[in-house]
Amino acid sequence: MLYRIRGLAVIAGLCLFIAGGLFAQTPRELRFGTWVPGNLGEGQELWYSVRASETGLVVVETAGEIDTYLEAYDSSRTLIDEDDDGGEEYNARIEIFAQAGRTYLFKLRGYGEDESGPFEIRASFNSIYIRELRLDTLVSGTLDEGESHWFSVRPSGTGLVVVETFGDIDTHLKAFDASGAFIAEDDDGGEDLNARLDISAEAGKTYIFRLRFYNDEESGPYQIRADFEVIPPDLEQNTERSRAVPIKLGEPTLVYLRASSESRWYRYDIPRPRTLFVVQTRGNLDTVLVLYDARGNQISEDDDSGENTNALISERLDAGTVYIEVREFNGRSGRCTLHAEFR
Repeated sequence: MLYRIRGLAVIAGLCLFIAGGLFAQTPRELRFGTWVPGNLGEGQELWYSVRASETGLVVVETAGEIDTYLEAYDSSRTLIDEDDDGGEEYNARIEIFAQAGRTYLFKLRGYGEDESGPFEIRASFNSIYIRELRLDTLVSGTLDEGESHWFSVRPSGTGLVVVETFGDIDTHLKAFDASGAFIAEDDDGGEDLNARLDISAEAGKTYIFRLRFYNDEESGPYQIRADFEVIPPDLEQNTERSRAVPIKLGEPTLVYLRASSESRWYRYDIPRPRTLFVVQTRGNLDTVLVLYDARGNQISEDDDSGENTNALISERLDAGTVYIEVREFNGRSGRCTLHAEFR
């Protein structure tokens, strides 16, 4: 009986150690606008907390000679964002969208395990005004140098929210959910240098979009619009190779990635040997294409050989069935089109 009690005590202690390992340290509160000195040891992690009294932008950054790395978490310890060299030289800098009354955690470590030395860390806050962006309504505005404009979209149904800009200046869009978690960003996914984001949205939830110019030294007018598209029912359920659906040569196939880290599968029958088969995606997702033979052996894989962040594979193949897997590089959901042809 004594051995059993001791054994249970050891197990309980190990569980407490494992469960509390990452977050055993009590975070030190950072007050806005004050540089706080510190000293980072080799392999050490230091935790800080910031509480936002109003909705806006929280920036946490370091200063010093060591190569720092920052991670941002919400109060439920879900990772929001991370950064290595976003500050000056090798210093880290994270900017997050924060909700009023919520506490956020920041983990600081060295980029390398042997990184150590003195540093300073600071939190700052910038108030923002969020304007409601009504669906199917073109909104005009003017951005000054380094300025950002914020918009909210609240769809009444579940589907795709499409936000895009129009104009002659290089725009950048970033999307967040209502809790401040980063969803996606885009630079040139629209026409010319305009930004465009397609995100999967749930009915009744609010989504936040930050608009700025890609170059902070630019200024000028812009137009922005939000649209909504209903995602059709998933009749094919082609999320695995055994359920791959055929595609037609020369015709675009609409691909919906309905959940994060999801794959969609397609197939095509090559009619003759030594055929140059070209398959690619088009759209605003950062897609990955993987090509397999009839037995499921990988032939080729590509990430960004197409336009912008689209994938493209060009392979000379023998006659037979080939399988095509489409997924998103960062695990995002959304929509793109798939195109195949012979050359």
